Amino acid sequence: MAIDTFAGPVEDDHDDPVLAAQANAALEAWLRDHAAVAREISQTVRAHIHLQELDGRAREAERAAREAEQRDAVLVTKLDPAGHRVLGFAVGAALVVILVVLDGVPLNWAAQAFGLDPAGTWLVTLILAAASAGAMLGFEVTRGDTRRRGALVAVIAAGYLAVLGLRAEFLAAVAGAPFPVAFLQAAMLTAISAGLIVCGAVILARTRSPGLSRARAAARHARRAAAQARAAQHRAAEKVQRHLGGLRQLLLPSALGPATPAGVDRARWAAALERAVRALFPPS
Repeated sequence: MAIDTFAGPVEDDHDDPVLAAQANAALEAWLRDHAAVAREISQTVRAHIHLQELDGRAREAERAAREAEQRDAVLVTKLDPAGHRVLGFAVGAALVVILVVLDGVPLNWAAQAFGLDPAGTWLVTLILAAASAGAMLGFEVTRGDTRRRGALVAVIAAGYLAVLGLRAEFLAAVAGAPFPVAFLQAAMLTAISAGLIVCGAVILARTRSPGLSRARAAARHARRAAAQARAAQHRAAEKVQRHLGGLRQLLLPSALGPATPAGVDRARWAAALERAVRALFPPS
């Protein structure tokens, strides 16, 4: 980052080595004879070194952000060109797990129709819940394949007909209600289970793959890190400018005083001093 040592336009006089030598000698004398000038230049040098370090970190952070965004763009083009997958992998997976857990309640009623002990009933419930999760994943896997999607729907429909019969039998035996009433209640529960599976399939259709989700998170983190690094670099640059302003206030009276070499106007002398000070702080 370029640093403006003194404000205002100055006359360029780079081709005068005598004037440059005089300015360097005057600056060395001020450093030797004036503790305030030496202390201010020392503080400015430290601030400038810190600025250069932060500038390098900011460039590196911006390079990393560009690379992360490129990786994310490549994966988006390959895996989600339409931009439909708006959920991160962790969020989508958590929502699917919640739906499977909710489906476990009506599935447990179907499992009780087998007349097993509690451990066996919960085992059957877990198997049915795993089947529900598999159905959700199956809809995602068969996306774009009509034949396989049709076969999956047929298998799921057959499974739900079996679950419907088990639920109806269980409700009729437990509640003692007429079979048509138990069948209607079982149909409602089965519809709820089917609705949960459809919701899970829709969520999976909007969920990014693990690789894409990681790439999106990495790009977001890299952009945030680059913004923080650039903000720190700007704060360091402002600090250097404040130090340079204080240094100018110390050197300006000398530039306009009797220390001006004979035959040199004050504008040229101020410009020569500015170049001498700038040499202490090369641009990053």
